[in-house]
Amino acid sequence: MAAGKKYTGASAPTHYECSLHGLVANTHEPQLRTRLEALCGDTKAARHELHHEITCIPAIQTPVGPLRREDHMLRLRIELPPSDPTNIQAATNTICFLGHPEPRSDRGASVRPATYAQVFSGNAPQFLSLLGYKFNSEFVRKGYWFLYRNVFKVIVSQIYRLTEQGNVLSAQPVDPDGSWIVQVVADAMSQEQVPRVCEQIDELKRLFDDYVELVVVDHAFLENKIPYS
Repeated sequence: MAAGKKYTGASAPTHYECSLHGLVANTHEPQLRTRLEALCGDTKAARHELHHEITCIPAIQTPVGPLRREDHMLRLRIELPPSDPTNIQAATNTICFLGHPEPRSDRGASVRPATYAQVFSGNAPQFLSLLGYKFNSEFVRKGYWFLYRNVFKVIVSQIYRLTEQGNVLSAQPVDPDGSWIVQVVADAMSQEQVPRVCEQIDELKRLFDDYVELVVVDHAFLENKIPYS
């Protein structure tokens, strides 16, 4: 790490991410987008995004036993300008911790604790290395999002794999059919707010019944597990 580099993370309390997920065929995405434009404003309401996401795991494995359950994966989310994906200077780097989801099935949404800390200066991957983490995997997410009622973020995106590590220009679609992932996300700032937010998301999904089936993802698929070999 170069001398004089300073890393600053915005401190924020853990909040609770409440979400629903769905899948839309490439041929039906234009109808969904038209629906979102009608609900959220106009054709200019969409915000395009390009995220390069890197998952990191502890560089030193905790020995097999109860303490290994305390090992967690961290994510480095690099938000790049969609029109200039190689412009690293304009990138926003955020370290994300997504906790274990609630196993209960009576919620109207998937719920998991989440903490985000933005790295305002310096080399973010090197910072994670200093924290004792190493590279595990990476992918790119491209798409757009709308904000509904200033609370619910509706993300429509496609996932890409990188054929060359670290090079976003080498991104290739994971799904050859070009399907789109749809996520409806809202944050509850405390456990007490979670039931109401889940109710609101469950009500919101009915507005999309003719366009996409939004479902609660099985908590087993959202577990923050370290893929030790």
